[in-house]
Amino acid sequence: MVKQSVTLYPLGAGGWIPANGFETLCFSFLRGNDLFIIDAGTGISRLLELRDTLFKNDWPALMRAHVFLTHYHFDHVTGLYWLRAILDGVPVTVYAPGEAVYGRPAADILQDLYRRPYSPRAFFDLIPNVAVTELAPPGLTVDTKPEPIRVAVKLNARHSDPSVSLRFGDWFAIATDTPCEDETVEFARGVKVLLHESWFDSSDRFTGEDDILEKHVEGPHAGTFGAGLVAKRAGVQRLYLIHHNPESSMRELEAGAKRVAETLRIDCRIARDLEEIVIER
Repeated sequence: MVKQSVTLYPLGAGGWIPANGFETLCFSFLRGNDLFIIDAGTGISRLLELRDTLFKNDWPALMRAHVFLTHYHFDHVTGLYWLRAILDGVPVTVYAPGEAVYGRPAADILQDLYRRPYSPRAFFDLIPNVAVTELAPPGLTVDTKPEPIRVAVKLNARHSDPSVSLRFGDWFAIATDTPCEDETVEFARGVKVLLHESWFDSSDRFTGEDDILEKHVEGPHAGTFGAGLVAKRAGVQRLYLIHHNPESSMRELEAGAKRVAETLRIDCRIARDLEEIVIER
């Protein structure tokens, strides 16, 4: 029987700097004997905790690990350096934007990130049994058990360096390091859960549900009500605000999510590190 739920773990729901109980961006879930990791911020270190606790029974049977990168800013890739110790020989495929987004192969970009004198090992020596797969729209299919997972890809061209949004089947979509955009509404339509960045509280800009999304954009980032409007218009069941500004306290973040939930009448929460997100079929 096909498994009817996925349990997603925010290992790091914060942005830029680990602060206020949040590591930088990293999410993970298990599917059969495959481990999925989305972004490799400092939160990836929490896999050491899960390996010995919640994942204890599944870890010895791991066959592969799949690491999806939304872009290459350091708060999203620094944890690649630690995979050698965390996965201890498990074959790893890194899916990363390259030619279609930056005009260079993803493997070359990763080599630039991890080479001497910045790293004692080159990237392909840093993680044994590693392969790199180009990540580009419209996406690709990962052949896992009990069924393949279709991973859709959307380009976010308006960040300070382009990023990509990812959609894992109809389970969930993640849009980080991007302004809120109408294209994200269509990209996320039909998923149960949307994880959307909310770098600042945009409640003072909200005038009604017909607001244009651009009102809730500041530079290359999205505001709370922009994320809320994307979720409402896409018809998702739950919205989790992610990529929190490290200068915001937990109380401020919770209050911001509550304002979005009550004003837009949607299920909106902040994503907390290590809090299970159970997504039913």
